[in-house]
Amino acid sequence: MNTLNVTIEDAKAASAVIVKHLKPRSVVLFGSVAREGRGSDLDLLVVTDEASNQLENGDLLLHRCLRPYYKRFPIDSFIVPLVKLNAGFRRGSPFLHMIAREGRTLYMRDAIREWLGEARDEFDMASYLLKGRFFKGACYHAQQALEKAIKAQLPAKGWDLEKTHSIERLVAICRDFKIKINLSDGDIVFMDSIYRGRYPIDRGLLPLGDPEEGDAARAVEISALILHPAKR
Repeated sequence: MNTLNVTIEDAKAASAVIVKHLKPRSVVLFGSVAREGRGSDLDLLVVTDEASNQLENGDLLLHRCLRPYYKRFPIDSFIVPLVKLNAGFRRGSPFLHMIAREGRTLYMRDAIREWLGEARDEFDMASYLLKGRFFKGACYHAQQALEKAIKAQLPAKGWDLEKTHSIERLVAICRDFKIKINLSDGDIVFMDSIYRGRYPIDRGLLPLGDPEEGDAARAVEISALILHPAKR
């Protein structure tokens, strides 16, 4: 009978071995351990560079990395180059979309650079939409820019990536890591209301009805406090 003896710590240990020997782009945990923190087996997706010379023997290399763990619990591991991963998403692969929805990233190469790049893209979109008077879209992308700019500061502190869109939650995590985030309580509440108000059923949370120009301008300005502090 299967027992729930596989933990997040087991997943992290296995990921560290994979990173050491395969040097992948990322390692993603999915399945029961990702969802609940404990399970009867380990499910891992390993993403490699599309130009990697290791791809031909990737499955064999992955098997050898994980050999010490097979006697402890079952492992379902998949190795895929980034180009094939992206193609699978474009085709609408249910398997890959499930992993994107429930997966937990255990490792991401150049995590800080990746998060900051995403944050800058979101900020540029927010600024563009504000100029075009698309205020709802500007608010949403400004919130995303802020969220990703804050997340960029955490990997170097050993933070385990968490799927949260809450600015309040991220700021609290930063405090635990002694990272100062220059946002007032009012800024935090306002930016969280933008994300919650993106669905019609939640309309009225920002602050009453659809966002107006002042709301969008404020959202972009708040995100700039963290993403472009030198410009303030």
